[in-house]
Formats: sequence, structure tokens, C-alpha cells
Amino acid sequence: MRTVRLSLTFSILASLACLLVLTWLLFSLLAFKTAENDLYAQKGEHARMLLATFVNQLPEQLPSFPEGMLPLDAPATLYAAKLSEERSFERLTLLDRSGKVIYSVGREGSDLYRPFSLPGRQVEESRIIADGAALVRSMQVIRNGQQVGRAGLILSLQDEQRRIQRTRQLLLTYFALDFILLLGLGAFILSRIVVAPVNRLLSATEKITGGVYGHQLTVTGALELARLAESFNAMSSTLEQKQQEVTSHVAALEQVNRDLQQAREEAIRSEKMASVGLLAAGTAHEIGTPLASVMGYAEILAQELEHNPAHADYLARIMDSCGRIDRIVKGLLEYARPKQTVHEPVDLSLLMQATVELLQHQGFFKGIKLTMTTEPASSLASLDPHQLQQVLINLLINASDAMPQGGEIKLALKQGADKKILLLEVWDTGTGIAPEHLGKLFDPFFTTKSPGKGTGLGLAISARIIESFGGRITVQSRVGLGSRFTIHVPVYTKGQVV
Repeated sequence: MRTVRLSLTFSILASLACLLVLTWLLFSLLAFKTAENDLYAQKGEHARMLLATFVNQLPEQLPSFPEGMLPLDAPATLYAAKLSEERSFERLTLLDRSGKVIYSVGREGSDLYRPFSLPGRQVEESRIIADGAALVRSMQVIRNGQQVGRAGLILSLQDEQRRIQRTRQLLLTYFALDFILLLGLGAFILSRIVVAPVNRLLSATEKITGGVYGHQLTVTGALELARLAESFNAMSSTLEQKQQEVTSHVAALEQVNRDLQQAREEAIRSEKMASVGLLAAGTAHEIGTPLASVMGYAEILAQELEHNPAHADYLARIMDSCGRIDRIVKGLLEYARPKQTVHEPVDLSLLMQATVELLQHQGFFKGIKLTMTTEPASSLASLDPHQLQQVLINLLINASDAMPQGGEIKLALKQGADKKILLLEVWDTGTGIAPEHLGKLFDPFFTTKSPGKGTGLGLAISARIIESFGGRITVQSRVGLGSRFTIHVPVYTKGQVV
């Protein structure tokens, strides 16, 4: 089950909101209670002053019930009548020594004795009654040190409650505005100093995860975030350095592997050459002399049987087969012990023309269109012209063999990307070479020709000849589209020792 996680912004703002609400609750409780107590204290002081003023205006001798009541024209009654006009006034009552009412004024329906709901044991007493709806104040009337009566006053607290309610609403409104402003400002500041740097760190971490090592990050804000960014940058630099080390090690291992592969191929080639050398030496010794005798006797018989066409044809076939055997033996010897090359400045364009003319006279290009192009201004190369012509002849003959139904051969001389190299290219539009055969094309005894038409030594000998010049030979081919052999040979420079 996937765990639901809240965003950092939401979590911090929710915590901030809870703190603000709790703070407001504590503050409002304290403020409301303080304001309420202050208002009730002011109201109590006002009630004390009113009641004290009434008591001070009472006559020196208070009447007693039922003998008499407080006169309506007395200063105290006139003051009480004027006091009853106030909005908050509810009831004022005066009791005699025995606790009987001798004067009372107030709103209709109010209890005469309600102002005396207090115990009355003290000279002055005050209390809030009816769930904060009214304030009761009572005071003893003292004459000559003796209590001769008791006055009580009730004032309504509705105005004060309305003021407290308005104050509560106003504080609540202020709190709502402050809450919104503080949350908005907090979200903005939080986004700038926390969320944005964290998002940049997250984005940079995703880049590291994607393999982009070395990415550096600049974070402004709190000390902890800056230290985190510095640690990230250090980690990124370390990862980049480790990646470079790994890449270097991999490249070194790949180079070692290539060197080992090349050494293995050289060892295999050396073994093949040793085998070919032994085979060639043995063949030349064991086959050469008998073969020469057979060819000699065949020539003698051919002279004697020249008037017998059938026998002469048989002898001609024998001579051709012996000639093929002789060529194979010479090819083996030439591959196993190549001739010492003699380098000299050779004009490749003239050598190309001479080679093409030699093969045209022998009819190798019947039904084939041959074109020859020369691009570089200087076509001098340092090599052995006879051996290079042997290579060209082999490549051109192979190209013509690949086009039994005719086609096109292009012979081109170009300047290499390296100005010190000349490229001699042989193109054909023949059958092409399968991709799996390209890697074996220059191996001894490998041939794609049908049995009896190739020994598999021509390209191997050609590659060894070109390598002896300090060059190389490459091939590109696509089945059905033809092949291109490219000979890379060094340019002859003036003053070069050849």
C-alpha cells in the first residue's frame, strides 16, 4: 500500500496555522477576560458612586415602615428619579432598620428586593448576577456609627456585553485577516528560503540519478541548506571524478582487450604463416621436381601427337592443371617468404593507366564499363611499383569476376584526410560480399569463389604487400550493390629516403 505523504509546504503551513489558531485562542481568552473584567470593574465603580451619592443625600433621620416612607420631594428621591432615566438602570431600593421597603424606583416587572440578593454583612457589597446580565450593588446606611438602613442598586450589563461581543467580533476579524496575511507571507518566505532550495536540490539529485555527474548547485538561504548544497556539490564532484576514473579504466581495459585481440590475431597469422611456410617448402621440394618432369614430358608428347587432336586436347588439359599446381606452389612460397620491397617514388596515375591497358589487352573487361579518375595534383607515392601493380591486377580481376553479367568498375585516386596519405579505390557493381565474410577476407586460404577458381591467397598476399609499404587496405561491401577496396599508401615527400 502506497504511503500518502504531504508536501513540505503544506506540512509547515499546517503547523503554522495550528500555532496561529492556538495563539489566538490563548490571546483571545486572556484579552476577552481582561476586557470583561475591566468593563465590569468600571461598571461596579460607577454603581458605587451612584449608590454613594444617593445614600449621602438621604436625610439624617430615616423613616421607618409603616410609620413613614421616604418623601418624594427629598433630594435623594429626586436624584433617584433622575437616575432611573439611565439606560442601564433597573432598580434602586431603600430598606429601613427592620428591612422593610421605605423607597423603591425602577423598571416595571423588576423585583423590589432583588438589589438585596447579597448577604449584606459588609458595609458595601457587589456582585454580577443572572449570567452577567446585571450588576448588584448594596450599601449600609450608617448614622452615628449605627446601621439605620440599607440601599441597593441594580444596573443592567447589556451595553457592556454588546461592547464585549463587538470587541470579540473585531478581534476575530483581525485574527482572520492576520491569519491570511501571515499564511500568505509565510508561504512566500517558506517558498523562497526552504521550498525553492529543496526543489533545486531535488532537481539536481534527479540529474545525478540520470547520469549527469558534476552538476553544481548554488543555494541561498539558511545555513543548513547552504551546508547541504555544499555537501551535494562535493558529492557531485566526487561522482564525476569516479565516473572519469571508471571511464578511464574501461577505456584502458578496452584498449588492452583490443591489444590482446590484435596480438591473438597476429599469433594466429604467424602460426598460419609458419604453417604456410612449412607447407610451401615441403610442397616446392616434394611437388616441384615431379611436376616439372610431368610438364616436360607433356610438352614432348604434345609435339609428337600434334596430329591427333583428341590426344593433344588431353595433353593440353594436363598442361593447364600442372600450370595451376605450379601457380599455387609459387603463391604459397610468395606468401610465406615475400620478396624484399624496394621503395621508390611512383606516379600512381601512370601506374593505374599501365595496369588498365595491360588487362584490357588480355580481354578481362569484356562487357564491363571501366572509368578512371585522378584528383590530387601530386600522385607520387613511396612504394614498389611492381608489387603495387600486382595488387591492382588482383583487385581488378576480382572485380571483373564479381560481375559475370557485366557491370561497371571505377578506379579512383584521391587525397586522404591526412595530407600524407593517398587513397587508391577500386569500385565494382558486382554481387557484393556478405557481412560475415568481410572480417575473414584477408585471411590465407579464405575465398568466396567456387572450387577451382581461387586459392584464397590473392587478397592475403595483397594485404601483406600494402603493409610492407607502410599502408593498409580496407573494404566496404553490400550484397547486391557491389564492393569498394581502398588502398592507403604514404605520399612521397621531397628528400625522403627510399
